[in-house]
Amino acid sequence: MATQHRLSADSLKALGSAGDSAPTVRELLSAEYSRRLLLLRILLEQGAPAAGAAGRLPSGEAAWDLLVRAQRQAPERVRQVLLDPQSGAWVAGALRAMPQGDTAGTAEPTDAVPFWAHYGGLHRLAASAAALAGLEFRIEVPVTLGQVLLPCLGRAETASAEVYSTAEVRGGTDGLHVDGIRVPTDPEVSAEGWSGLRRLRAECDGQVLEVVLDDLGCPPTGGTGTPARLTDEEYADWELRVQRTWSTLVRDHPDSAAALSAGLLSLTPLPHGERLRPHSATSSDAFGCVVLSAPHPDDEAAVAAELAVTLIHEFRHSVLNGLMRLAPLHDGTDDGLYHAPWRDDPRPLIGLLHGAYAFAGVTAFWRTRRELDEGPTGQLAHFEFALWRRQTRAVLDTLRGRPGLTAAGHRLVEGLSLELGPWLAEEVPESPGTLADLAAVHHRASWRAHHVRPVPSAVREAAAAVASGMAPGGTTHRGATVSTDPDGCRLDVLALLARLRLSDPVAFGRLRDGVGDVPGSSSADLALVTGELALAKRLYSAELDGGGRASAWAGLGLTLREEGGQAPRLLLEQPELLRAVAAELGDRVSSRRLVSLAAGLARD
Repeated sequence: MATQHRLSADSLKALGSAGDSAPTVRELLSAEYSRRLLLLRILLEQGAPAAGAAGRLPSGEAAWDLLVRAQRQAPERVRQVLLDPQSGAWVAGALRAMPQGDTAGTAEPTDAVPFWAHYGGLHRLAASAAALAGLEFRIEVPVTLGQVLLPCLGRAETASAEVYSTAEVRGGTDGLHVDGIRVPTDPEVSAEGWSGLRRLRAECDGQVLEVVLDDLGCPPTGGTGTPARLTDEEYADWELRVQRTWSTLVRDHPDSAAALSAGLLSLTPLPHGERLRPHSATSSDAFGCVVLSAPHPDDEAAVAAELAVTLIHEFRHSVLNGLMRLAPLHDGTDDGLYHAPWRDDPRPLIGLLHGAYAFAGVTAFWRTRRELDEGPTGQLAHFEFALWRRQTRAVLDTLRGRPGLTAAGHRLVEGLSLELGPWLAEEVPESPGTLADLAAVHHRASWRAHHVRPVPSAVREAAAAVASGMAPGGTTHRGATVSTDPDGCRLDVLALLARLRLSDPVAFGRLRDGVGDVPGSSSADLALVTGELALAKRLYSAELDGGGRASAWAGLGLTLREEGGQAPRLLLEQPELLRAVAAELGDRVSSRRLVSLAAGLARD
């Protein structure tokens, strides 16, 4: 059974830091193991009536007994299976899908999957544990679309044509069999009807990282289908990437390397996406799993740094999820939505906490890299450090003193703030520092233009004044609300263009010449990033007169910033107000005329 865990004082201190701690990770994994055992027992006892009504599988107690036998024989193997990220995602999903308030098993399931198929994950888990423990056993398990995924082992492809059915898994002296399919002695090897779960092993200076490259199970971050099976060539590419990344981490970021070695369990690979916009994610249900895209082909030269910072970033989400199992950081009373400068959409308080913790680690990573890297990669490191120290500190300032935080939440925020504070005074070269400032200000103003809604009566009054040729009076900002604008996407466009300019000047030059495209960007953005303010101003004004992007108001404000006065201040601090007034007026006034009157709209 699960036992109650309390983190040591050293671990609590480490969790308030931008650095990483292997001992803390091991403590959190121990707590997660106990939690998984508890969740299994809850599912076994509360889900049995609903699952048993279908009569498709043996009782949950039979699966539990097999799991107990395996634990007696090989406890570390059972621990391995229970801590597998796929096991965590399955048990959490099964509990969420469990019919409520019905002990006779007649309630409707909470999703389209029959509950016995959810529940039968316990049988698959027991089969894996028994097989790894070397037991002789026989058990029925659920089959979905002809597939049987056995955690830590692989996936069998049966002949079943039903959407949901069952198959027998048996193990003994003649090996492991799934519905008549013989699993190879080494289950990582693929054979007819069997896809082995492959692992990646990297070593540097005696330190080892071993993770599953999981291209068999459903991504534990909300995906609905299994990823495409990697070819041998694609697998070899990932193997090389991880080895290069591991060498970088061990030699330059040893604390992060030790933490990842202790708790990173699997990688779920995705195809590469847009250049300089890699996709990555984690799930609170799947401790130690990182879902991430392959680097864009044009970014392979920087793959070690990109993959290293992605792993640090996402693994810190896993660590914080583990902490919150033991010490809640917020009490659920704050239902506000806030600006998170690493996201396009408004985020709740817990999203800010997660981002601040993850990006504190990102900032620390780039702080080290800027001392080590030279040339374009060094310039990029300076930019990333300057950008993320500023953005992380801004979010920490938002969080400080929030009444919705618990005592543990306040300690976390204060610890991170104390560590990041001195970094704000560290000098950054002019070009990456200026670009980081542009990217930070532009993101916040673009976010406001999309997601902040000014008071409607104030908008109407200002629009009426402008339409009559009068300078409008001051407009109060009190009462503005935040709601998600689905069109508010790719707000990181200036940061992306800055990265391209610093890391690949040749590619950026081709973009300036009209060769290629960066989704979400415009000619005005390119001019702004290259410092051509007069050209950018003309292009943004023309874009707005044609009903262009909401973020063009932010860009226009940046072109006017050096002029000073209230107009650029309004464009950067309250662009949503000008956008709303422009929408109210339609084509009755140009953006240039509206901006010339903007001083009168400035916040009280």
